[in-house]
Amino acid sequence: MTSLDSIGPILAGSATERAKQAPVRLLLAVVMAWAMHGGGMVSWIPVWLAMALIVQGFEFWAMAPFRRDPPSNNRLSVGLALMSTTLMATLFGGMALIIWTTNHPALVTLAALTLAGGLLTNVASGIGSRLLFFIGGGPYLLFLAVMPVIKLVQGDTRGVAVMTLSAALFAGMMLNIYWRVYHTRQAEVRSRAEAETRLEQAQSAMADRAAMAAIVSHELRTPVSAILAGAHVIRDGKLPKKREQTAELIIDAGRLMTGMLNDLLDHSKMEAGAMAIESRDFELGDLVRDTARFWTAPAAEKGLTLDWALDHGEPVWLRGDPYRLRQIVNNLISNAIKFTPAGAIRLEAAAPRCDDHRCLTLTVVDQGAGITPEAMNRLFSPFAQGSAEVARTYGGTGLGLTVSRELARLMGGDLTVRSAPGEGAAFTLCVDLPAGLPTEANDGFEDAAPALARRIRVLAVDDHEINRRTIALVLQPLEVDLATASDGHLALSLLAERAFDVVLMDVNMPGIDGNETTRRLRASDGPNATVPVIGFSAGTEAEQVEACYAAGMTDWLPKPLEPKRLYDALHRATSADLSSGPRSEPRTQAA
Repeated sequence: MTSLDSIGPILAGSATERAKQAPVRLLLAVVMAWAMHGGGMVSWIPVWLAMALIVQGFEFWAMAPFRRDPPSNNRLSVGLALMSTTLMATLFGGMALIIWTTNHPALVTLAALTLAGGLLTNVASGIGSRLLFFIGGGPYLLFLAVMPVIKLVQGDTRGVAVMTLSAALFAGMMLNIYWRVYHTRQAEVRSRAEAETRLEQAQSAMADRAAMAAIVSHELRTPVSAILAGAHVIRDGKLPKKREQTAELIIDAGRLMTGMLNDLLDHSKMEAGAMAIESRDFELGDLVRDTARFWTAPAAEKGLTLDWALDHGEPVWLRGDPYRLRQIVNNLISNAIKFTPAGAIRLEAAAPRCDDHRCLTLTVVDQGAGITPEAMNRLFSPFAQGSAEVARTYGGTGLGLTVSRELARLMGGDLTVRSAPGEGAAFTLCVDLPAGLPTEANDGFEDAAPALARRIRVLAVDDHEINRRTIALVLQPLEVDLATASDGHLALSLLAERAFDVVLMDVNMPGIDGNETTRRLRASDGPNATVPVIGFSAGTEAEQVEACYAAGMTDWLPKPLEPKRLYDALHRATSADLSSGPRSEPRTQAA
């Protein structure tokens, strides 16, 4: 049943419907008065008409608050409205019962039609609430049930059984009709509410996409401008002493763009529920030291000190996703450096034992301006900055903290913040992880750049000329014999003509993609059927990477290609123990 506190909006539709029924009820009152005149009940007519007018006026007045916009939800108003509905049904149903007892053929017929009509009108006016229906239709059902009883009391048993059965069948039919219409109406209401919710979600998503496009297009202009400016300086050669400084500018701008793209891809994958979390053994101290070492120089450039502290003297091995953990801490330290004008930044780590696991906490504390309560409310919202001033001063997509919190929750933990204006901020990542086992395996935080033992022949396959030129530029220091192909068909032709030591294969190409090209190469009997194939693509999902290996590729690299990772992959491909060599990690490097 609907409660009195929530019936106000439902009464709004019922009030409108009952107002439309008022002329019909008044006309019925006149018809009943006419029938009473013909049945010898003349003395009852004035009383009947007066009561009909009074009750109709009372209902019209009681329902008035619910015909306004917005409708009333006052409990007294709701009670008066329900009372007026009950009085109306009781009045007309009671009079129908009275005139039915006269046994006058016309009055008996009118009484039966009045009860039937009363039930039908309450089906219409009570469609939104079972409470409304039974309050308005209940008296009619009661009087319908009383009719055979009155016949028995009068001593007239003729047709009582038929009358009782007919009344029961009619009441059952009316209840069945109401129940079906009510459930149809409820389904319609739910469908409409769901459609409105989806419309709001679509509008919100469109607004988010518009905000994303505006912010990303604005933020990408900064690194793109730096790359173009630096490239012009190097090409023109006007400032040879600034060559190294200019190259560093281009590298920093490229890393900034890569970080933005990684955040966008991670946010999109998490929205689609496609983000995967790994589980492998790592040592907490190594993670903290490597992360602090990475950020020491950027902090020092701004005049800040970066301290770190471990609550444990001995190594603490955990099992989880060290890459994603470091990604979160990188975002937090990057923000701390950005928003701290002077002073120190501190990275604190602890992993005390909690039953059969360890409670890992990683906290980044800064000495910045702090966060206002208003900014705190939208701190973890995508594409949102703390304030317009923050967006103008520091830039950024506003995705870092959003992605970090979602990653923390995917790992079963959370990312929280404590801050007050003027007192800095402390971001804490908490996650429960099982204990890990010590291992000698490289955790992937440090990369070596081994030199090649000999001059090798490389075929680079990519449909984009810029990418082919980039590969040629990156491989230039190695002095390899490089050939290029713009699609899979041309690559297969070259591979059928002469031997190569390594093939660099773009996965996503028009026509036949890198996977299909590799499958055809492996199925051939040419000179390169077993040549190492290093695939590369921007798709970093585990399924996409596994598809590359399933097609016959021997290694895989994420885009954008980083020189050190490409050099390492070439070293693995040309080493004697290729068959037992490790696969590269199917993800981009955290920055």
